[in-house]
Amino acid sequence: MKRIYKLVMILGVLVFITSCKKYLDINKNPNDPTGSIDEIFLLPKAIVAWSRTMTLADVYGGEIGGSVSNPGGVSGFGSLITYNYGPGDYAGWWDLYDNIQDLNTIIAKANVDPSYLNYGAAAKIIRAIHFQALVDAYNNVPYTEANKGLENLTAEYDNGPDIYKSIAALIDEAISDFGKATSTALALNNATDPLFGGDMTRWKQLANTVKLRIILRGGNKVSISNKTFTADGFLAADAMVQPGFTNVDGKTNPTWGRVYNAAGTAQGGGLQQRVPTYYMWGFYDGTKINDKFRRRLVYRVNPPGLNQLGVDPGSSTAAVVKAPNDWYLSLAATPSATNYAALGIFKGPAAPQPVMLAAESYFLQAEGILKGLIATGTVKDAFNNGVLESFRYLNKDESGGISSKFVDTTTGQIAATAVNGRYIQINPQKEVAIYLSDNLTNRLVNFDLAVTDEEKLEAIITQKYIAHNMIKGDESWNEYRRTLYPVSDASSADRYRSFKSTQSTVLPTRLQYPAREFSYNADNVNAQKGTAPNGGMNVLADKIFWAK
Repeated sequence: MKRIYKLVMILGVLVFITSCKKYLDINKNPNDPTGSIDEIFLLPKAIVAWSRTMTLADVYGGEIGGSVSNPGGVSGFGSLITYNYGPGDYAGWWDLYDNIQDLNTIIAKANVDPSYLNYGAAAKIIRAIHFQALVDAYNNVPYTEANKGLENLTAEYDNGPDIYKSIAALIDEAISDFGKATSTALALNNATDPLFGGDMTRWKQLANTVKLRIILRGGNKVSISNKTFTADGFLAADAMVQPGFTNVDGKTNPTWGRVYNAAGTAQGGGLQQRVPTYYMWGFYDGTKINDKFRRRLVYRVNPPGLNQLGVDPGSSTAAVVKAPNDWYLSLAATPSATNYAALGIFKGPAAPQPVMLAAESYFLQAEGILKGLIATGTVKDAFNNGVLESFRYLNKDESGGISSKFVDTTTGQIAATAVNGRYIQINPQKEVAIYLSDNLTNRLVNFDLAVTDEEKLEAIITQKYIAHNMIKGDESWNEYRRTLYPVSDASSADRYRSFKSTQSTVLPTRLQYPAREFSYNADNVNAQKGTAPNGGMNVLADKIFWAK
């Protein structure tokens, strides 16, 4: 009874634990063991901490990947527009190692106590996800010797392909561990699993989906012996974390918290100083694709304030930052951050936080079928399901269900009631049917027009890029570097190119290692030789191993 009470109470403080640094780093000090912390409590903490990394993931990918830009003048934006990344840029990505420490503690417990097998298996999946994210940003990183505490304070770096091979095997171990867990093993439940509420099938589907992503991205650069997947299949619904996010400061949904506090007051900086790019807008306004529904679900005003990275529009008002921001939906005549529409990107302070979209799962499956990794289903069906799931996610409300509001089938405008005969109650399937009708001659939408395998891959990656806009920008950027899709139309006006900065012809290929590594692990980080004049990493030339 005492343990049950503790499990119920922990969800009440989880969102505080992962939003306050002093709690988040409970075992960042390698000299401070965590044996006194029950591993059952560490798993939900790690899951919520993972959900909070989604905001940095989108910032990192969105700024580099071409979906957001500086507004107005170019002064003060530094490396955002010069691409001259240093050890301080996006250094928070290295904080994934903090969460990996907790995950390792859970895994170690499961290794000696079979009753914790379910917890250890879940931790292995998240650990694999974290290390893939680290490799995708930095290439070689500490892995085998990472998080060893006093046993090894200066971890050597492993090669990216070796890490990919190892985490694919780690996924297999996790699925096997779920199968080994007996009826007497501690079960995941709503109190200890704010991701799937103890649904083991969905955990195994997540594992299959992540493994598929590892195999596809690693390509022929990684030798993975087991490229099979369990009969559980792949994620068919959004993986969303909900530990009890609510309209209280420190406990809000991470996406909401990247801009607003619980009262709806803008926090300044970040997205408050960004506008959408012409390039991204082109996937909605007909320049590349006509998407009247999702453009109304992603952007508050149509058109929003637009700019091209690194360009100073001078006296133009086109790129003026609006309050609330351009990604915030409101049905009120005078928008404010307290009369939100509970749709789109900023669904509200109490909304669940996605960590993997069903849309991504289906697009991965589409590519997996295309490349012969999956024997069942068709590429077209998986592609179309990916598009549908993107519409579904954006039409979800703060509760996580499909909104009951209404949409104009001609303009995509959203309203609380049916204003006239053009309005229907929100129905993602009907919206997708109209989307296809509006783009019948566009092979990026009408998959029947994609004839070659390369055209099919371009359609898959382009739609994945759109689905991740303002949600998972890092994945958009990863896939662009891997495939070079979406493409820029060289015949279009220069402003529609994906990127323009003081390095207008060269795009970043990676992040620089953080300053803390040069301070505390200098020999090993300096051993990572790049093409920079000093022998270090050149963020404009040194690629991740899988990059095209």
